[in-house]
Amino acid sequence: MYRLALVFHLMLMGILPCMGQPESAVPVLLHQLTKATSDTQKINILLQLGNAYIDREGESTADLDSGLLYIGQAARINEHVKDTRWEARCLYAFSKAYREKKMPNEGKTAILKASAILEGANLPDDLGDVLMEQGNYYSVDDEPQLKEKIRLYEEANLQYHKAGDKKNEANALRMTGDCYHCWGKFPEALQTLNKALALYKETGRKDLQGLYDLLGIIATGTGDYSLGMTYGLMAVRTAEEQHDSSLQLCTIYNRLGITYYQLGDYKQAEESLNKALKIADRYKDTASILVVSTNIVANYLKTDRPEAALTLLNNIVKIYRQPIFKDRLWILANMVKCYTAMRQYDKAKTFIPGLQSHSREMSAYNYYQTLIYDALINYYLATRQYMDASFYCSLQNDVCKKIGLVNVLSHNYLCWFQADSALKNYPAAIKHYQEYKIMNDSLFQIAKAGQIARLQVRFDIDKKDKDIRLQQQSIELLTRQGQLQRSALKEARLTRNVIISGAIMLLLLLVLGGSRYLMKQQNNRQLRQKQDEIYQQNLSLQQLITTQDKLLEEKEWLLKEIHHRVKNNLQIVMSLLNTQAAYLHDADALEAIRESKHRMQAISLIHQKLYQSENMALIDMQTYTRELISYLKDNFEGIQRIYFDLQIAPVQLDVAQAVPVGLILNEALTNAIKYAFPENRQGTVVVSLLCTLDSQFILSIADNGQGFPPAFDVSVQGSMGTRLMETLAEQLEGTISIRQEQGVSVIVSFKQQIG
Repeated sequence: MYRLALVFHLMLMGILPCMGQPESAVPVLLHQLTKATSDTQKINILLQLGNAYIDREGESTADLDSGLLYIGQAARINEHVKDTRWEARCLYAFSKAYREKKMPNEGKTAILKASAILEGANLPDDLGDVLMEQGNYYSVDDEPQLKEKIRLYEEANLQYHKAGDKKNEANALRMTGDCYHCWGKFPEALQTLNKALALYKETGRKDLQGLYDLLGIIATGTGDYSLGMTYGLMAVRTAEEQHDSSLQLCTIYNRLGITYYQLGDYKQAEESLNKALKIADRYKDTASILVVSTNIVANYLKTDRPEAALTLLNNIVKIYRQPIFKDRLWILANMVKCYTAMRQYDKAKTFIPGLQSHSREMSAYNYYQTLIYDALINYYLATRQYMDASFYCSLQNDVCKKIGLVNVLSHNYLCWFQADSALKNYPAAIKHYQEYKIMNDSLFQIAKAGQIARLQVRFDIDKKDKDIRLQQQSIELLTRQGQLQRSALKEARLTRNVIISGAIMLLLLLVLGGSRYLMKQQNNRQLRQKQDEIYQQNLSLQQLITTQDKLLEEKEWLLKEIHHRVKNNLQIVMSLLNTQAAYLHDADALEAIRESKHRMQAISLIHQKLYQSENMALIDMQTYTRELISYLKDNFEGIQRIYFDLQIAPVQLDVAQAVPVGLILNEALTNAIKYAFPENRQGTVVVSLLCTLDSQFILSIADNGQGFPPAFDVSVQGSMGTRLMETLAEQLEGTISIRQEQGVSVIVSFKQQIG
């Protein structure tokens, strides 16, 4: 029973503070982007948008693609700014996105480049973030990689300390301590984690249940059950105070089960482990289920239920078909213990070579050697191979003393005594038995009696402290009530004085008011004469306004009629094109007619919106874009595989600009639908229209499709649609850019024309 749920802490303790934005922040950031005036502001907001998509819970491929699109835009702007810090932050964001997309080579290349850029710069906080991200590319299951991971985290800790960033320094210390824990270096882990705990308390962080739990695991592993139980109960209490119902509770109950097991309270151990297993089942977390089940197996073996242990172990093997190295070791060791306990020694023997092979692959003082030696000693004692048992007891003794596993060392002395007694090496047997008794008495009698009693006293003191605090709160409440009463008396006296003063002031006001009344009577007579004159002038103005309103209504009616007739005429032309198409058999001609129809429909939609709108001059581009895409969906087959991500600002354009913008949208979307996603590929087309503070509009149509063919130069080989878009951009007095960046993007920039 030594498995300590190592895998949980890297997942459950909040490895780094989230640098992204919540999903609800995306509209706010888009609005801020339209108001950004400097390149630095735009880069900052674009990176926040990218992180918002990357850090979105349960993010999809489309989310990650959107995040990469925004990060790419930030990087392109920084090519002109040439700011070292923003370049490193863009590469850091690229690394996160690529790692989430399971593209480790690209991600590692980006983060290494960011690290190289920051080495010569005096930006310790940014370098710390980059080093922590770089550490994510190394595994805790491979010793050389684990060493490199620790080196990176320790360097990040130094950078955060240099920057005075205590929160991130605490996170880096916690990650480093957890890595030392995974390596079996408990003293280093305790020293590092205690530093992290002190920093967390200094910064006021409250959700420390995960850190308390990890400290408890290490304390229990080194035989300090009192401290282990203390941290375990602190973890439970902190989780309750923070209303934590997450998977982290599984870790906490699992560790409590381990502590109860080490104290010999197997009933309490089983209850805690079953609580942990229920939480793991509720979250359907396979890794957690396997870890807790393994500890239940050990508890079954200790309570003489090897058949139940073997049944559960076989279920684990069925679930975990491709276990990693450490889990293979656990499974083999428990198989040996189960079959040994059932006296099926031939079956147990089949797993011995595998354990010995794993032992040779690890360093001599690796924590997991103790698990192998424990299973081998158990088997060799049961099969009366006492020389082999004594040999592995000596190896176990060296490892336990080296890494400080007192509880395992105590059990090893008892096994060594049994082997020496069977070999008739009585002096050694007596010596080992004495060492066992001394250590066992120290561990269990002191731990269970003295230390656990002090633990109870400590919690009783906590309870008394709470009662004292409640009494102090009651005294403070009574004190505040007395202060309120005194304040009420002061307010009453003040109110009386105010009333007397008010009465005197009222008399003075009455005297002044009488004189003012006479003056106002005279002024009122003069005002009535002026009002009569103004009234006559108002009547004349009202007649003029009525006449003007009638003229405006007639003008609006005429404009509506014009837009209606233009729309009808365009529909007639489209019908003529449909009729002409029925008599054509040439594919190019038919395609040209279809494209012409789409263009006329784009113009027709604008006149239809003007005819239906109360505003005769402006087009709502959000509604117009959605209706144009809806029309294209109805006229192209297989378009359901394409997702349209619309990011249209609340913009209204004059008809003189709405027509060319609509035609550009039609051309760009038609090209994306026809050419970007061949062979029924799925994809995303992002359509955005943003407005800056200087009335500059940026229209972008970007897809993540296959892009241009090799050696294709759009400036030379562009189609009629490309030329049409360029002409329309000139009509808007703007610029157009057609580029290939993870697909094809069309970006048009133009100023709002004020008619």
